[in-house]
Amino acid sequence: MKALPFLAIVLILTSCSFISGDQDSSAAETRPDIVLVEAEYTLGQSGENPIFISSSRMTFYSSDSRALTESLSFEQFSDDGSLIIEGHADSSDINTDSKVIDLTGNVMLRKLDNDMLIEADQLTFDSENSTIKADGSVFVQTDDGSFRGSGFSGDLKMDIYSFRTIEEGAFNL
Repeated sequence: MKALPFLAIVLILTSCSFISGDQDSSAAETRPDIVLVEAEYTLGQSGENPIFISSSRMTFYSSDSRALTESLSFEQFSDDGSLIIEGHADSSDINTDSKVIDLTGNVMLRKLDNDMLIEADQLTFDSENSTIKADGSVFVQTDDGSFRGSGFSGDLKMDIYSFRTIEEGAFNL
């Protein structure tokens, strides 16, 4: 009789798990490695001009080389320490290997050396190659004028930019 309560306790404390063939077995693979709140992250390595990212929430997935952010701002400095690029967005999906940042929602990127402002709903920023691309509607303002269009791409180092379609715009004379 003494063994019966002991056996009952062992059965209660012992658990089994079963994964049926119908369930997604990759669910464990999609779990983040770490979630940070009010986080700062440096995207890049020494010898480069890294991007400094501040975010209200960052979720890292090392198996996919990804970091997802919410409510972020970012800055990049030149070799002499002066601010060259700044911006913000509602969210981003960062490839931590290729250093490509997909920015989404209320995207603003400012290149300070030529006082260029870019606003879009979505923008891809390849920080390693200093290129940007936006397929949707984009507003660009510089000292030379302001333009609204779609299919925008640019090389931030060479200062070469293009629109697939310009909806409106004017050069300042």
